[in-house]
Amino acid sequence: MTDDDFDIRSFAEEDDLLPSDEAEEEEEKVDSILDEGLPSTPFLGMTPMERMFLSIFLFVDVAILGVALLLATNRI
Repeated sequence: MTDDDFDIRSFAEEDDLLPSDEAEEEEEKVDSILDEGLPSTPFLGMTPMERMFLSIFLFVDVAILGVALLLATNRI
């Protein structure tokens, strides 16, 4: 058997390559969810940009307090 005789597609049956009814139903559900879009009310009353800045400030605050605690206890 040479490399020219080998064809991986010969191992798969034609029915295996067709999408199932369940896959089509799942795709329709995903499409309907995507069509609805984002919720009209912002989460916690903030825009995504405001939430990003708030999370950055929270991270920096925790980092500064952590370094201050390490300095106060002479661990660094």
